[in-house]
Amino acid sequence: MINGLPSQPAERRYLIAGCGYVGTQLAKVLLQSGAAAVYALRRRNAPAHASDGVQWLAADMVHGDLSALPRDLAAVFYCASPGGSTPGAYSDIYLRGLGRILEHVERYALPGARLILTSSTSVYGQSNGEWVDEGSATQPTAETSQLILAGEALLRPQDIAVRLAGIYGPGRTSMIDGIRNQTLSFNVQSSAYTNRIHQDDAARILAFAAALAWPAQIYNGVDGVSATRFEVAAWLAQKLGRELRLTPEGDGMTTLRGNKRCSNQRLLAAGYHFLYPSYREGYGALIDG
Repeated sequence: MINGLPSQPAERRYLIAGCGYVGTQLAKVLLQSGAAAVYALRRRNAPAHASDGVQWLAADMVHGDLSALPRDLAAVFYCASPGGSTPGAYSDIYLRGLGRILEHVERYALPGARLILTSSTSVYGQSNGEWVDEGSATQPTAETSQLILAGEALLRPQDIAVRLAGIYGPGRTSMIDGIRNQTLSFNVQSSAYTNRIHQDDAARILAFAAALAWPAQIYNGVDGVSATRFEVAAWLAQKLGRELRLTPEGDGMTTLRGNKRCSNQRLLAAGYHFLYPSYREGYGALIDG
């Protein structure tokens, strides 16, 4: 056990397909837990601040040549994100790109190797403040969310989908900045429930899922407190010592689309321990930094 996560056998080799904001942190987590090798696949070369020990690969997962991808992998993490907000961009990533990586896993990975997919809580279509868990209905109205769900349907029985909520962390501090600089306004009357996950916990949850002996096929990657956007903003304003800008009552500034509360009880029951159990610990660490 290293940093609260299961250690990796010495021969374990991993591929992170789509190594961006979460993937780069995941690479660090895997190496710290004893992975033999971590390969990181991106459209372009390694980022400027690449982690030591990561072997970077450049290829287009959707249209490029994937014949040079490593073989004999213990697991593959599919953390790719669309290059845009159009249905076509989502189809490329969650159908064509995912399908091609799954084909590589089937042909060249070790027997029983898993693919762990970073999915999204947007696949839940509920918007009336309901609690949802992994067994709740998934009937999203947005076509992009429908395509993420279609990607989940490509997974094999041994694969895992981790439905991540809104990811925040270093470099993703727009709400903190907006409150500190008085550029954001909030309305308690029209504020939807929100769900989130810190970058560190998102990466650790992926590694945790890969190491489980008998995992479920779906986990919600969310922290333990679902709060309205206004509640989060009010806490941040107090923490920052700033006055919270309010919009007039009835003047809706936020949409209630996605207004739901996501449960993480399945993840907790599996034994995962959060670094940041709620937005208070996570945002607090960013502010106190």
